[in-house]
Amino acid sequence: MDRLERAQKLHHILQTHRSRPVSLSFLCEALETGERTVRRLIDDMRLYLDAPILNKPSQGYFYAKGSTFELPGIWFSNDELQALLTMQQLTEHLSGGFFHEHIRLIQEKLSKLLHKNLPSQDHVQRIRVLGSGTRSKRIPMFSVVASALLNRKRLKIQYYSRQSNAWSKRSVSPQHLVYYKGNWYLDAWCHAKKDLRTFAVENIKEAKVLDSASYALSKAKLEHLLTKSFGIFSGEPRATAVLRFTGKAARWVADEQWFPDEAGLWLDDGRFELRIPYADPTELIMEICKYGADVQVIEPPALITQVADRLQQAANQYS
Repeated sequence: MDRLERAQKLHHILQTHRSRPVSLSFLCEALETGERTVRRLIDDMRLYLDAPILNKPSQGYFYAKGSTFELPGIWFSNDELQALLTMQQLTEHLSGGFFHEHIRLIQEKLSKLLHKNLPSQDHVQRIRVLGSGTRSKRIPMFSVVASALLNRKRLKIQYYSRQSNAWSKRSVSPQHLVYYKGNWYLDAWCHAKKDLRTFAVENIKEAKVLDSASYALSKAKLEHLLTKSFGIFSGEPRATAVLRFTGKAARWVADEQWFPDEAGLWLDDGRFELRIPYADPTELIMEICKYGADVQVIEPPALITQVADRLQQAANQYS
């Protein structure tokens, strides 16, 4: 416990024991230190903060009757400062839509708080959070999408699909906004497809909030559709991938969480096996290919073929 934490704790103790003095031995135990340190802390609070701490030799310490003394400003413990430092770095990478200006203001306030509580700017620069995978910081339709979600209204959108390289117009009922790997996604019920779909918010080029109320899926239904398959693509699992990683790759894979309900198993030969249910193989194939020769797809046959074809196409570029 550092000096600031002890001052905070002493203040809290004296505040909550206003009806009776607190003994020196009690304070030593509560502040996890000796008598000399407690007395020095009390003297410093009296001298520098004008804390109205009185003492009855036979009874202990207490705040003067009728005192409304409070510690000045905002004080942070070491752990709280470290958390604030990390928050400041994280907010720099949380981009998108009308959040951008609010996040900028939060960053400014955090900087002011940190500069008042840290001895130098060097502390701030020693914590880094590197953002990767963010596709766009400009999401013009974000505020419209968020408004429809929060007001439980349907949306009419014009959407560009990178996968099909085509535009479409949809009427959707927003269910969730998700910040995933540096990008914003909208989980919404598509009234044309009569199913839950996931849309990259930066690819929504036009959006209009409709007067009609959105179609609301039950919490249980949403939970099932959004958490039972791998990755950002929602839906009922259609297959389970069985992946076997080499002993070298297993040192990392065994400690990663690919999927909340994944089943991992160490094999006798040192390899590591994962079983992952999925609805759409697109993202899963990308993750598998990252590991190259350090992973083998065992099941299902369709996924084996898709991964093998992708790796063969890559190899052909170097033939």
